[in-house]
Amino acid sequence: MAIQLPGARRSPELLAARDRHRPWDVVPVFVVLLVYCWCYTNLAAWLGAPTPGACVDWLGLGLPRVVDDDGDFHAKLHVSFTGLLDGDDERLVVFAALFGCFLTTYFLPLRHKAKAAVLWFVPAFVALYGWQPTLQLLAAHLAIYASFHARALGEGRAVRALRWLLVQSCMLTIAAGCVVNGVTGAAWKLPVGLVFFFYQWARLMVYHADFRDGLVPRDLGVFDYLALFLTPVTIANVGYAPYLGQGHVYLQGRLLALDKSALVRSGVRLWLLALVYMLFAEQAVAWFIDGVQRVWGIPVYAFTAELVREHLRGTPLSTPTVLLSTLVDQARIFLIYGGVTHFRVGAWRVMGYAVDTQYDRPWLATNLANLWGRFAFHFRDFLVRVFYYPVFLKMFRRRPLLRIFFATMVATVVGNLIWGHVPPKTITALTWGSLTTILSTWPYFVLLGLGISLTQMVLATRPRTRRPWTRDRWLVLDVVCAYLTLQYFALIHVFIRPQPGGTLADSARLVLIGLGLGA
Repeated sequence: MAIQLPGARRSPELLAARDRHRPWDVVPVFVVLLVYCWCYTNLAAWLGAPTPGACVDWLGLGLPRVVDDDGDFHAKLHVSFTGLLDGDDERLVVFAALFGCFLTTYFLPLRHKAKAAVLWFVPAFVALYGWQPTLQLLAAHLAIYASFHARALGEGRAVRALRWLLVQSCMLTIAAGCVVNGVTGAAWKLPVGLVFFFYQWARLMVYHADFRDGLVPRDLGVFDYLALFLTPVTIANVGYAPYLGQGHVYLQGRLLALDKSALVRSGVRLWLLALVYMLFAEQAVAWFIDGVQRVWGIPVYAFTAELVREHLRGTPLSTPTVLLSTLVDQARIFLIYGGVTHFRVGAWRVMGYAVDTQYDRPWLATNLANLWGRFAFHFRDFLVRVFYYPVFLKMFRRRPLLRIFFATMVATVVGNLIWGHVPPKTITALTWGSLTTILSTWPYFVLLGLGISLTQMVLATRPRTRRPWTRDRWLVLDVVCAYLTLQYFALIHVFIRPQPGGTLADSARLVLIGLGLGA
């Protein structure tokens, strides 16, 4: 069944038809979450059941990068910034809240779903962080809600300025905190509730854009607003793809965009795929590196940062080492981030939202513009919605190619660097050094922007007449283009992994080695 476009209106009759309850849908959700509990919490030890580590040992498998010291599996699902519980118990709270949220949102009438999601978030957040951070987070969002939806405030210039200040409070706090640190040496430490609020900066900006374009009802209920930001889905890995889910228009357009049972099944499948990614990503990378070194004798590093450090130490590096290391690091990131984001998308789906995956087979991209959508769908849409469209609709209207180029560069350089990458690097480290370090990575964003914008300009002037990956005589060219696209994207990440003592010239020399132009 085709999915409707985001924001498309659906009749109450259609929603009711897709909101049919099938009690047996509960079983796969419960079973898969129970598997997650067995893998990542102390549940097996509490029940006296075999732990994951014991099962791995019994099977005689050597998986040092999979099994943790306490007999569980290494967890890529983290609950950050809390010390009330240990990691395993924290994850158990999140899994229990997700299951409870699923049950209530699945069986309650449609008008109560938003309220149920928020009411499951609050006790889970209190259990993990306590009342004070919970109240801080709620107060911040209620301030946003009041500035947008309190009729008594009106629509004057002062109110619009207030909205902008509240939505941009993350960036304003970062700028102030980093400057204060640079001038005085004092380091601000944000309360946990504000840390969680600031990590939602991108989704707040999309919400602001939706509202500004008249796409958000002025009389939107408070729970309908809070459910966009405060559900159990948002607790784990708060800093991983915090833009996932986007704003009001996107989520409302995805609510029951398919039959509810079909959404539950797709969510469960994503959870299973996420588990495979998160369990075996590091181990698969280690096996690949060992295999390359054993068969071809080529040193390969799992992390681009490690490659850069070796370069700074003066270690001789060959072109194959640079190319394979940067490519392996991107594969590792895809597997880990793909696992985490698949888990979160799966949670949205079992709750009735046909949310798109963050990653969609990026290895099939045959050009950089296509890769940008496949590798980071929600992040790309955040940049397009907030930066690309406003520029594209206003600038160079009579020069379409220049219009595409300028809008793309603003989105992929300015928006991507400042609003996309500065916050996650500085929210928990409001220091002048953290800010200048991330700003020093500007060559990566320029090279990415140039690659995407030039690709779009070529496609605008020479539209494709053939679908990529068609089984014809050009299939080999698709393979070559896919490799070159991925390798370019991976190689320029050298610029975004600066190390102490390194310079831009050092990074450039390493990239030239990767291109076979340096030694």
